[in-house]
Amino acid sequence: MQKRAMDDIEALDAALGQTVSRVAQKLPLDTTEPARAEETIAAKRRRRGKAPPGQLATVGLVRSDGVLRWTYQRPPARVGPRRSRFRAARMVGARPIVEFSFQEVPPNEVIRKLQELDNSLTPNQGLRRWQGGALTPIAQPAATARALLVIHGTFSKGETLFDELQATKEGKAFLELAESHYKQVLAFDHPTLAVSPVLNALDLERALGGYKGEIDIVCHSRGGLVTAWWLRTGLRNVKRVICVGAPLEGTSLAAPARIKQTLDYCANVAHGIETAAKLAGGFVPPIAPLLGMTAGLMGVLGGALSLGARTPLVDAGVAIIPGLAAQSRVENNQELLRLQRDAWPSQPEIYAIRSDFEPGDADAKWWEFWRRWNRPLLKLADTAADRIFSEPNDLVVDLKTMVRAGSPLPAGRIYSFPTNGRVHHCNYFAQPETIDRFRRWLKF
Repeated sequence: MQKRAMDDIEALDAALGQTVSRVAQKLPLDTTEPARAEETIAAKRRRRGKAPPGQLATVGLVRSDGVLRWTYQRPPARVGPRRSRFRAARMVGARPIVEFSFQEVPPNEVIRKLQELDNSLTPNQGLRRWQGGALTPIAQPAATARALLVIHGTFSKGETLFDELQATKEGKAFLELAESHYKQVLAFDHPTLAVSPVLNALDLERALGGYKGEIDIVCHSRGGLVTAWWLRTGLRNVKRVICVGAPLEGTSLAAPARIKQTLDYCANVAHGIETAAKLAGGFVPPIAPLLGMTAGLMGVLGGALSLGARTPLVDAGVAIIPGLAAQSRVENNQELLRLQRDAWPSQPEIYAIRSDFEPGDADAKWWEFWRRWNRPLLKLADTAADRIFSEPNDLVVDLKTMVRAGSPLPAGRIYSFPTNGRVHHCNYFAQPETIDRFRRWLKF
């Protein structure tokens, strides 16, 4: 039985490696070997006829002690053969899954590369209209026509939420009713790495232009912060806002000192949700975007933050990524403090949907990482440094931060999935209970 389980894991890891290889080919990283400077005669002698060391950095994904880990190796020509051997020794016992090489990104190009990652993940930025089963770009919405606006979260795009809705009969029925109930159903696509939700909100205001009609909003994850800043910075005729898994008070996953753990965790989340969904025979969330962005961030940040070293510059990690820094659940998060300290000009009815995800014992094989990073049953000393969450969460956002602390919602405006192993951050829109709340609260 144990050998069969191991064979299953190895087969899944092989498929995972293929997925990472596929998305890595699309990342905005330069994979060409740079021109080599002319070697001195002494350097050639030291090589003793061997090929000169490469000048490309390498990102790898390995399975170590049951969980997935990203690795980063600087170009051998820069770190020297002794340090390369030392780093390889540190990975003894880890089973390699996949790796890809590229030119190391210098610190002064990090922001530009983050922008390129955003563009590769969310290529159709701005407003689009859902019509005829597809999203189509529009210059501006009809000025007075009543609208439903859908706003996605981090590492995502508009198609992700609409595809999830169309994956179930309840979701399909909801979209059909929404198109008849509203004059226009819109999606706002926005970059999630290189800019903060504040700037996304300004872009949203500009995209809406002279729109004067009544608008309802359904927002997921980071889209809740975009919506909140939009409500905070302007006065619009917003009737209702439904926040789904939104980090209105931040998320522990974006803590500044945990950038490497966060990237490792995201790889495990992607693999876990795909495997569990396939076994259950239900909606399978697309994992390629999440794997692509975490692999891309390893490539972009690896050299600047020394993510392959014993003492990486983790304190600077999240701060370098404005889109994550804005969501960090820390006491001195200046953006969140300013977002919450005053009343918002727009005061719509606000609703929240959230879930306390906790896999059961039967799911342990596919959610083994969860015990390391989330409320471990046994406080093991060797995993203490890995912990990200210490309270209930939906795999990505802490349960309590999904509601504004200073503005508790009235009874009936929060729907909380009880502790369960079914509903997590990446499949809310595929749940019939979620659709039922949408229809109740939007009143159709």
